[in-house]
Amino acid sequence: MIRPLTPRTKLIMLTGALAVSAQALAATPAGTPITNRAVATYDPVEGVGRSDSNVVITTVQAQCAVSLSPSGTPEQPGRAAGVLAGERAVFSYTIVNAGNDTFTFTPRPEALAGAALSAGLQVYRDLNRNGQLDQGEPAVTSVELAAEASAALLLVVDTAAGTSGDLLVGLSASCGGGEGASSVAKVVVGQPPRLDVQKSFSPALIRPGLPTTVTVTVSNNTSQESREVLLTDLLTEQVARGLRLSSAASASQGTVEYTTDGTTWSAALPTPAQVLGVRARIARLAPGEQATLSFKMTAEERADGQSFTNVATARTSGQETSGTAVADVRYQPAVALGPVGNPGAPEGGPEDRQSRPFAVVGQSVCFDHTLQNTGDVADAFRITVTFPQGAAEVSVQGPSGSPLAQPLTLQPGQQTVVRVCYVPTQAGPLEALITASGDRGTTNQTRDLLDQVEAGLPELRKSVQASSLNADNQPVVLPEGATVAAGDTLTYTLVARNPYTRPLSGVLICDPLPAHLDFVSASEGGVLSGAVDAQVVTWNLGTLAPGESRSLTVQAKVSARAVDGEGLKNIFNLVSTEFTQPVSSNEVNTPVWSAALEIQKQSAVQLVTYGDRIRYTLRLRNTSQTTSVINALITDTPSQGLEYIPGTSTLDGTALADPVITGGSLNWTIPELRPNVDVLITYELRVTPDAPANGQLDNVVQAVGTGAGGVARAIASNRAQAAVKVDPLKFAALSDILGTVFVDRNRNGLYDLGSDTPIERARVILSNGRQVITDAQGRYKFSNVPFGTWALRLDPNTTPYQPLHTPQDGGQPGTRTAQVRGLTTLDIPLAPLGGDISALRRTTLTVGATRVEKAVYADQSGGLYTVTLKLSSPEALSDFELTDPLPAGAVLKEGRNTWQGTLPSGETTLTYRFQWGGDVRGATTDPVVTWRY
Repeated sequence: MIRPLTPRTKLIMLTGALAVSAQALAATPAGTPITNRAVATYDPVEGVGRSDSNVVITTVQAQCAVSLSPSGTPEQPGRAAGVLAGERAVFSYTIVNAGNDTFTFTPRPEALAGAALSAGLQVYRDLNRNGQLDQGEPAVTSVELAAEASAALLLVVDTAAGTSGDLLVGLSASCGGGEGASSVAKVVVGQPPRLDVQKSFSPALIRPGLPTTVTVTVSNNTSQESREVLLTDLLTEQVARGLRLSSAASASQGTVEYTTDGTTWSAALPTPAQVLGVRARIARLAPGEQATLSFKMTAEERADGQSFTNVATARTSGQETSGTAVADVRYQPAVALGPVGNPGAPEGGPEDRQSRPFAVVGQSVCFDHTLQNTGDVADAFRITVTFPQGAAEVSVQGPSGSPLAQPLTLQPGQQTVVRVCYVPTQAGPLEALITASGDRGTTNQTRDLLDQVEAGLPELRKSVQASSLNADNQPVVLPEGATVAAGDTLTYTLVARNPYTRPLSGVLICDPLPAHLDFVSASEGGVLSGAVDAQVVTWNLGTLAPGESRSLTVQAKVSARAVDGEGLKNIFNLVSTEFTQPVSSNEVNTPVWSAALEIQKQSAVQLVTYGDRIRYTLRLRNTSQTTSVINALITDTPSQGLEYIPGTSTLDGTALADPVITGGSLNWTIPELRPNVDVLITYELRVTPDAPANGQLDNVVQAVGTGAGGVARAIASNRAQAAVKVDPLKFAALSDILGTVFVDRNRNGLYDLGSDTPIERARVILSNGRQVITDAQGRYKFSNVPFGTWALRLDPNTTPYQPLHTPQDGGQPGTRTAQVRGLTTLDIPLAPLGGDISALRRTTLTVGATRVEKAVYADQSGGLYTVTLKLSSPEALSDFELTDPLPAGAVLKEGRNTWQGTLPSGETTLTYRFQWGGDVRGATTDPVVTWRY
């Protein structure tokens, strides 16, 4: 029951409605239940009372709310930034989820005013909350946040180049259908300063191998300070074509950086050849300020002939300015050719030509020129000569006078003398155009002129007269062509005549005297120079007028140094301004000989009868101490009743070819009589029935030869005579001696047919000088031998075997002595050579009347071989050479298998031995002979 209120009652009443603010609800997570109960308390009169209501439960719903700070309006922007056109402005914002649940928010950038100034708007997450856009921070179009969570955002504004003014940009964010938030920022866009880039190469024309300095200058020519400037010079194309960095770069301000790939830059200098770009990073450029980047580049050889266009750029605030420069890489070849000492004479001008007033057909005229490489590179030059007027043979020579090797390579600045010599081939003026052409395309010319060319030569004539002193010490003129001796005088006459219509100038006549003449005197002021054996007489005649002749004489004596057989040859020479090469006179040749040719003759007997053989000995001597007599002809004229016996001639003990018999005279030819050497010739004549009884047989001989060298006339010897008396009553009975020469195998002293070996072509000599050759059976015979004691001997040079000792040899093996009466047999046994000896092979080489007979004998027990070579010729052979080759691997043990020299007429025998272990059938070889006809 409710009591009525009384004045003492206090009533407190709580309604059931609960008012909650939005903020409170937003702060309360969605889904949170809210329980509410009303309680009433009162103070009745009779005491305190309380009354509770029923319970009410309310659940909190999800509510989206977002905040964006800083806030801003178009009138009062929350952010402001000033940039230059083309630069980027970055604004930082914080977005907060002010709702009571997780929501996804969509930030939206928007250009509100001045939209034309914006090149782009983009929102990025600022992950590190540093207020700057860093690498790796993503662009976002939505952000999910839990309740009360926040995120840092960046609004990036890229302004357009070339614009200026104010730009309002807004950033808004909202979620679901709830309330959103927005903020406005202001960008003040200013026009960036205008930069100017200048680039240069110094020098702009580069020779390969040399550097050039690259200078790049950037200038701020406005009244506004610039932002950071990148002054860049990319060199990729230049390096690829041979123009490369060769030194570190420098900048007037900022930092220098390099790249080796065109993308990555570093302040560290790599190998200069690897650098593909250089740049300077400059923090700012004040109004009117400039900065310079400088470095050197070197042209490689492969860059020759190329032009390099290079562009450098300066970039700031998104703007780029460029500057261009061109460098040419090439050599600058050049050549100069002109008169000697003046290669740079203007081409075609009067200083660029040389001239001579006079020259002669067929005579050399030379002009010296200087060739210079005036370029900056080595070049190879060729000299060519053409004739706008006249004709000539031409030769181009170097400084030494030898032919110029072309092409001629000269280094830069190097020069050389080029001599051009002309031999005119026709009369009249001569003009020559000399051109120097380089392999690199350069040319230069100069000219040589001969005002007049005439035909013919100066007339030069020389003669000699010889004189000798007689017994009264008076000079006697010798006949023309006579030989002279030491002490004789030679007088030379020299005549020079100018046959031309123009004078000869600077005439100089030189007469080199033969070595073995000693100067006596000279006319017309002739001057002697030179040492003994090299004396020269010189006349300086000056000018010879047209048609003028000059006659000069010089006397000299034949020196004791003169050699028999030599010729005193003499010419004189003329040179002049017009004849730089000597013109020679005719030659005079005076032969020298003073020695005699002596001959003596002796006969072996003084009393003979019909049928007797007479042996004659000739002793011939060339008394010259220095020079041989060649082709000496010895002529012997026997009396009637004397007849030459063939095969009996010898020369110094060696067989000599039989003489040529002409008109009853015997004629031998001796190729050479050496100086101061005796030569012995023997031969035999037989007394015929034509000889006068009790008469005297005279035999006269004379020799005629020629001094070696072919300059001396024939030299005749004295006449030598030998006489014998014929006694017709001196008759005696005659006998025959015969025998066999054989190898006595069983050493019994008897010739055993079938077992012993006969020796063919062995020479047997009778004591009276008669000789015979054994036949194929080893047999020999001497016929018509008078009764009495006779000795004969085997020539040891005609057989390889040694004679056996016999009772008839008188202690001298090979000699047989016997009392001859009627038919007498004298065999000559020979000892075997250490074993069973047999002839392997006999070879005969025949050329005309010349024969070479070879026999090879083998000692089967020891591998030893014996060879005999018999050389026969009816006449002496000069320059005779014989080679008898040994079998391969054989060793010469004794003698010699070669021979050279003059082969005398008659027969010559050589013997040698060799050791060889090969097959017997290979022991024989064929000899080779050569001689001069």
